[in-house]
Amino acid sequence: MENHKYLLTEVWKPRASWLALREDERRIYLNEKMGPLLMQMISKGAEIIGAAVNENNTAEKIDYLYKAIWQLPSKELSEELEKGVKEIGFYDYFKQANFSGQPIGPEELMEHMINS
Repeated sequence: MENHKYLLTEVWKPRASWLALREDERRIYLNEKMGPLLMQMISKGAEIIGAAVNENNTAEKIDYLYKAIWQLPSKELSEELEKGVKEIGFYDYFKQANFSGQPIGPEELMEHMINS
């Protein structure tokens, strides 16, 4: 994680407004709005380190369908990404929750859990 000092995990699921769009309308939105935003973030040093469709069937499954995990060079770029997602109207079509922070190791994580 040389130049990546910040992690952002996004989880989201479609709203009725997305489901109401035709396939071609969805494709246009993703190509014309989401694609350029992603390329802009990548050009600034952000990296998508993983994305997935939720296949979890356990009782602890969260009620979100998609996930993306980003490595970013700074908290500021993470905030810029979140702002950009809002500006392109993503939240009009998807319900999203975010989790972000500096990467830490297991020992620091457990220490924080003990002291919180």
